[in-house]
Amino acid sequence: MEGIVIKAVNIMKMPTKGRCPMELTDVSYWKSLINIGFTKILVLKVLSRGPNHGYGILKELQSMTSGCCIPTLGTIYPILKELTKQGYAEVGEERQLKGAQKRRVYALTPSGFEAYRVALEAWRSSIPYIYRAIEGDDSVSGEEMKRRLSGKEKPNS
Repeated sequence: MEGIVIKAVNIMKMPTKGRCPMELTDVSYWKSLINIGFTKILVLKVLSRGPNHGYGILKELQSMTSGCCIPTLGTIYPILKELTKQGYAEVGEERQLKGAQKRRVYALTPSGFEAYRVALEAWRSSIPYIYRAIEGDDSVSGEEMKRRLSGKEKPNS
């Protein structure tokens, strides 16, 4: 009787249905994961400042994040659709220049402002723990964490 040969397969490099393989050594993979979790609160933040259209939201997010974690319109529009469907935002139309199409403008409803407030509270209370878990430093104060995250030099003692 012949032996059975088992071939080892690296499941981390196996393509998933319709997707590229997961590359844990590629920084863009990790940024895309951050993007997924971060985009909704940032869209809420932009809309909390006033009504805006999809492309305007994208431009504000690019500016707000200094080029880090930039979502695509393909990410933003499903969030806007979800916010509208669930009553957190409402959509209207804004006329553009002569002959141009009308564009859809989104605005937060009162429940959308409340959702933003709750999201801020959740993020603010979680970030210190996430930072400590990643850095492995339980003794980091809130001020020290802000300094490290900002990239500023440590003040001279």
